[in-house]
Amino acid sequence: MTKKIVAGLIGMLLVGIGATAQAASCPTAPPAQIAFEAVPSPLPQDTSASAKDLAIKLGSDADHRAPGYYEANSAATAKRDTAIAKLPDGTVCAVAAKLTVKISLDRKLWLASELTDDKCVLQAFANAYGRRAKADDDTVVQFGQTVIPTYQAQLAAIGWQTAPSQEAAMKAVADKIAPIMTDIEAKFVAERAAAQGKIDLSQLPPEECDGETAKIGHQVGLGNNATPASSAAKPHA
Repeated sequence: MTKKIVAGLIGMLLVGIGATAQAASCPTAPPAQIAFEAVPSPLPQDTSASAKDLAIKLGSDADHRAPGYYEANSAATAKRDTAIAKLPDGTVCAVAAKLTVKISLDRKLWLASELTDDKCVLQAFANAYGRRAKADDDTVVQFGQTVIPTYQAQLAAIGWQTAPSQEAAMKAVADKIAPIMTDIEAKFVAERAAAQGKIDLSQLPPEECDGETAKIGHQVGLGNNATPASSAAKPHA
């Protein structure tokens, strides 16, 4: 599962710092804001692979079968709005004014080509394996509700970062934000894994499809773990 963090930089210039007899210092920082955005994640279906091919995708050998496979890579990204203030002595002040955290899923629902022999059976397995996608969608929403209360204070605590150049000052802000994004990513991955772990795909879908679900289902294997071909044709207990 691939996870990545992308930081976008948008500079907002703060002006109005006049030269005075007092030592120059960064102005009052704007209130730091954090926001969450769930990026729409389509779920295309692919029936081009056989049950044997899907078993191989799951790490099994050619003697195994798998009826379906939910493939998803998560990405935690961030866009940062950075406020910049330039002091009379040339020092540059930078502060994170807003951090927009985005969670997205690059995913696909694989269904064994053998399932296309019966539209009802195909839909039954799509519904079953689609539960993994639904679990991901729910996790994203629930996780998003925790981002602001959990990380708002941490973002605000970063405050002004000073450096001789704007580039260096903005890098200092980025370095302070990096641990926050790392923690966000780790917590999302953990919550997602917990939700996925509650899904059991070891049984046939509930839709019987006039007996075709059991017939075709046992031919292609059951559950998210590839089933040995030698046992795939055994009658359903």
